[in-house]
Amino acid sequence: MKKLILPLIFSLLFTGFSLNTFAIDPDPVVLATATAELVESLSAEEVNQLNFGKFTKAGAGTISVAGTAAGTVTTDGDVTVVTGGSPSSASFDISGLASQSVTVTLPGADAVVLTNTSSSETMTVSSFSIASSTVTLSSTGGATVYVGATLSVPAAGASVGVYTGTYNVTFNY
Repeated sequence: MKKLILPLIFSLLFTGFSLNTFAIDPDPVVLATATAELVESLSAEEVNQLNFGKFTKAGAGTISVAGTAAGTVTTDGDVTVVTGGSPSSASFDISGLASQSVTVTLPGADAVVLTNTSSSETMTVSSFSIASSTVTLSSTGGATVYVGATLSVPAAGASVGVYTGTYNVTFNY
């Protein structure tokens, strides 16, 4: 009986397992999928200009406008802000794909020169600032970015007049 049980177990094992002998394909072909989604471009516009306001000087100094909605103004040195000049931070409205992060790149140090509209005298704008260099667009795809900076007023060589210049602010997904 013992001699019959062992062959019976082996025969049950081998009949319960079928041997699949598939041919091995040396060059399998798989159908793969590629996708792409075109989304709206990021757009931006300047709503308010960066404005250091009206000021007087007794010597060298700086005027700083904070990169916030309030655009708080501070001075240092021999510069005094006077009323009627409306100093403010610059504001930019940006729009694009909802809930996306946007990186803001500002000019580097001493990269912007303001020139007197009546002469060739200049002042330098530096230390550009914003609350955060990365902004997240709202669920509707919009955001407002406030930019501030510091104007360096020289002790000599700056005559009375309006000083203007341009600078780049770059927005990227």
